[in-house]
Amino acid sequence: MTGGGRGMGRDVALALGARGAHVTVADIDGGNADAVAGAIATAGGQARGVRLDVSDVGQVRAFFRSLEAPLDIAVCAAAILKVKPFLDHEEEDWDALVRVNLKGTFFSVQEAARAMVPRRKGVIVTFSSTSAFVASRVPELAYDVTKGGIRQMTVSAAVELAPFGIRVNGVAPGTILTDFNRATLSTPESLQAAANGLPLGRVGAPEDVTGAVLYLCSSMSSYVTGQLLVVDGGRLCRAG
Repeated sequence: MTGGGRGMGRDVALALGARGAHVTVADIDGGNADAVAGAIATAGGQARGVRLDVSDVGQVRAFFRSLEAPLDIAVCAAAILKVKPFLDHEEEDWDALVRVNLKGTFFSVQEAARAMVPRRKGVIVTFSSTSAFVASRVPELAYDVTKGGIRQMTVSAAVELAPFGIRVNGVAPGTILTDFNRATLSTPESLQAAANGLPLGRVGAPEDVTGAVLYLCSSMSSYVTGQLLVVDGGRLCRAG
């Protein structure tokens, strides 16, 4: 899985490892990837850590082709975030977000599919966001655009890959407390303000998203493809 070194990706990697999956944890921070793989191994699972920059297509291709076992599940969680008003965005901000979030996910999904097509089976899970449906809670327009692109990518890939027995779905997390957004949720007051806007009355935790990913990876969702499973405490119920 990509982006498995921290946050939601880390929690998903640990959960897959605990359920018997042989997990290859890839992350831009190789130390984090190794640490997560080590935690899986310490708990009795099988895992290895790999440094991967998903914005480099050559690295993405080499990573997927280096996998030792047949690829059954690919979780594409790598992403970056830039909180900045629209009017202040620079070209380099846009380029960085598109390279990692959109291009990185696209070519990760493509390489995963290439590995799965010969066996005519497999599951791919992408990470979109509620920001693919509504504006983010804080100003991050370019990020929102990339997550909207991942939403449509998931739908279109599902249609193209269905004849090969490959299911493609995604999760769309809402406000989840991770290192990703800790700067904007750094005080009890900001956490409470965010929680007050959610019908369930609390900010999410990584494990809330992990349950959705595990469902999409399992046989329980064998007739589900092209879907974005929203995990947001009811935020979109109040949109508009």
